[in-house]
Amino acid sequence: LLVLLVLPPLLLLLHTCRFTAAQAAATTARDPFPTADYVVRCTSTKGKFAVNIVEKWAPVGAKRFIEMVESGYFKNKVSMFRVVEGFLVQFGITNNVTLNREWRSKGTIKDDPSLKDPNLPFKRGYVSFAGGGPDSRTTQTFIAFKDSDFLGQAPWETPFGYVNAKDMKNVIDRFYAGYGDMQDFGGRAPEQGRIANEGGRYLESEFPDIDYIEDCVMGRSFKAKKLIHKAEEKLGRFWSVVIVFSGALALLAVISFAAKLAMSTSNKRD
Repeated sequence: LLVLLVLPPLLLLLHTCRFTAAQAAATTARDPFPTADYVVRCTSTKGKFAVNIVEKWAPVGAKRFIEMVESGYFKNKVSMFRVVEGFLVQFGITNNVTLNREWRSKGTIKDDPSLKDPNLPFKRGYVSFAGGGPDSRTTQTFIAFKDSDFLGQAPWETPFGYVNAKDMKNVIDRFYAGYGDMQDFGGRAPEQGRIANEGGRYLESEFPDIDYIEDCVMGRSFKAKKLIHKAEEKLGRFWSVVIVFSGALALLAVISFAAKLAMSTSNKRD
C-alpha cells in the first residue's frame, strides 16, 4: 500500500526532472556521438555493423530510414555503388527493380533543419541521406569516411545517425573502392539510373567486386520503445510510465516470492 501511495508522485518527479535535464542539454554544445535512440544492425558482404540513430538530429530522416528497415528494404541486396576513399560511401538502391519503383512512387521527404556548427564538422562515421536540392531525399544514403567541413552544409545532408569507430574500421573502410566515384566525377562507379531500372543483373555482370548490404534489422530495444510510445499515445506519458514501473515491481515481487519459496523448501529438506 505504501508503494502504491509513494510511487506515482515519485514517478512524476522523475518525469519532470528528465525533461528539465533534456532542456538544459539542448542549450549546451552538441555531443558529436550521443547515445542512440535506436540501433539498426546491418549485415554486409564485409561483415556486420550498426547504425546508431539519433532522432533529434533529423526526425524526418530518421523516420524514413526506420521505415526502410522495418519494411525489409535492405533484404533485397543494396549495393555500395559509390565508394570514394577519404570521402564517403553511398548506397540506397536495391537489386529489386520492382521495389525501387515502389519507393520512387512514395516521393521525396522534407528536409530536416541543418546541424551546421563551425566548431563541429560532419564527423567520420556520420550517416545521412543524399539529396540534390531542397526536399529531394529518397532512399539514397551515405556514410562519411572522414571529418568534413563540406558535407552537411545543406539541410538535405543533415545526419540522422552514425557508425561507431570500431565498425568503421572493421567493416565500412573495407568496402571495395576500385570503381571509385560516379562517372560524372571521373570515376567508374555504376550508373544510379541503371541500378534502379536493371537491378542486380546490371551490377553482377559489370561490377562483380561491388559490396552489398544484405539485411538490416531494428535492435531489440526498438520494439519495446514502440510499445511504450503506443501506450503514451493512448494513456498519456505519465500513466504509461506508472504502468511500466508497476509491472516491473510486480515482476520483482514474484521473483522475491519464488526465491523465498525455494529457500523455505531447501530448509525443510535440511
